[in-house]
Amino acid sequence: MAYVAQQFGGLKCPSASTFTKNNNNKLPNPSIRPFEIANRRGRRSVIIASASSAIASPEVRERMKLKELFEQAYERCITAPMEGVNFTLEEFHAALDKYDFNFEIGTKLKGTVFSVDANGAIVDITAKSSAYLPIREASLHTIKHVEEAGIFPGLRDEFVVIGMNQSDDSLVLSLRSIQYDLAWERCRQLQAEDVVVKSKV
Repeated sequence: MAYVAQQFGGLKCPSASTFTKNNNNKLPNPSIRPFEIANRRGRRSVIIASASSAIASPEVRERMKLKELFEQAYERCITAPMEGVNFTLEEFHAALDKYDFNFEIGTKLKGTVFSVDANGAIVDITAKSSAYLPIREASLHTIKHVEEAGIFPGLRDEFVVIGMNQSDDSLVLSLRSIQYDLAWERCRQLQAEDVVVKSKV
């Protein structure tokens, strides 16, 4: 009940005006739809009442302002999409070409993991497109999920390019080959030091 009273309290209405139709049966403002009522004498009178929705809180006002801004921005995007942009489309393509690196297979590069899924991880390598680290290339060991190898979003590491996905021109990366290289380096070091080690055959 209090809600209804609050809504009626916030209505902005001009005072209801009652008048009789003139001889031409025309109303002063055709945009307002009048209500006709019959008074006690049988004459038909017209009551004009208009109401606007209540703007009760600052949040609603802020939402209305944002809605208006978005509508204006949408209109600008439709009518003049390049208005206010400080560069041309050619300059944009030239800037993208700066980040179009031609990575060869075997190239080592730094990247940041920004997404993991059941099949691997997506790595940002600051190129036009992101790269993919399949789960089989995430570790020397057999794992079921890349998180088992310590690969989480936000991890920055060095990867090696092992291929290219032709469907979307993204690179296929590997940590496994880097780990193999490190393991062989450690084996050579142990051999040079003549260390006895235990291993599974």
